[in-house]
Amino acid sequence: MKKIFNLCAALLVLCAMIFPTKSFAASDPNSAEFMAFREALTKDSDARDRIFRQDIFFASPLVQSELDILGMIDGNAFKCSGDVSLWIYNDDGTVKERVIPFYVEQNQKEMNIYFKPEKQWQKFTAPSLSAAVTDFVATPTESEIEQIIRETKDVTIMQDNEYRRILLVRPDGNAIADSFKKLSDENPADNGTAEEAALKETIVGYFENAFRNGDMWYMWTIDKRDWHTVTMQFSFTGIIQELARAALNDPNQNWPDEVSMLFETIGYYSEIRAYTTYPADPAAKKQIEVPKDVMKKAKPVKDLVSNEAK
Repeated sequence: MKKIFNLCAALLVLCAMIFPTKSFAASDPNSAEFMAFREALTKDSDARDRIFRQDIFFASPLVQSELDILGMIDGNAFKCSGDVSLWIYNDDGTVKERVIPFYVEQNQKEMNIYFKPEKQWQKFTAPSLSAAVTDFVATPTESEIEQIIRETKDVTIMQDNEYRRILLVRPDGNAIADSFKKLSDENPADNGTAEEAALKETIVGYFENAFRNGDMWYMWTIDKRDWHTVTMQFSFTGIIQELARAALNDPNQNWPDEVSMLFETIGYYSEIRAYTTYPADPAAKKQIEVPKDVMKKAKPVKDLVSNEAK
C-alpha cells in the first residue's frame, strides 16, 4: 500500500470544455488562428518573477488524488510548496487517505524536493530534472517560440475581443516525443549507475509512447491589455492513460498484482486535468520558502517512490 501511495505522489509531482469554432493546421502559417497564437507567444508579458497557483486533479475508480501547488518563478529559478492528497478505495468499502506535504527549490543545476510521506521529512536531489525545469520556466526565446509552433498540431480561437483572447491549443504528440527523447539523451540519469540508466530508458520509452498516442490540449486565456496570462487549463487524460498502458503491457516487467491493477485502472478508467492561475499576491512568497527546520531534519533518499535512504 505504501508503494502505491508513493508511486501516485511521484507521478503527480513530476510530474500538470471545448467548443471548437475555428481551427488551423500548423502547416498554414498565414491563417488567423496561427497568427493569433504567434502574437500571444511573442507578446506574453508575464513578469520575470511571478506567482502561480496550480491544482491538478486525478480520478479513477481505485485511486483519487489532488495536487495543490503554490509556486513562484523568478527568472530561470523555480520554487513551490504544496501537498498531495491521496485516497485509495479498498474492496471492503473503506478508504485510505494520506496528505503528503512538499517543497521544491530549483535554481540552475540544483534541485531539491522535500516531502513528508510519513513522520519524517525526506530530501530528494535531482540535477537532471532541474535542467528540464530550468528550460520549462525560462522565458521563451524567438527560436523556442518557433519550436512551440512546430510542436503544435492545431489551435482554435474560442474568444477574441479588445480585452481577452482565449485559445484552445492541441500539441503535436510526435514532435513532443522527439523533443522529450532528445532532452533525455542530453541529461544522463542522476548518479549514473547502470541500473538507473536502464530504469530511465524504460520510463522515457513509456513517456514517448504516451506522447505519440495520447491526446492532450490546453486552454490559454490572455489579458490583451498587457498580454499577461490569466489562466491555463490542461487536459492530460490521454497522456496518463497511455503512460499506464505502456507500463502495464511492458513484457519485460513483472509487476505485483496491486500495481498491475493500479496501472489497468489508470490506463482505461481515469482522467487528469490541471488548472493554473496567476494571482497578484506578494505575501504568498513566505508560504513557498522551505522552513529551516525542514531543511535541517530532512533525510536524503534515492528516489521519490521508495523510502530507502542513501
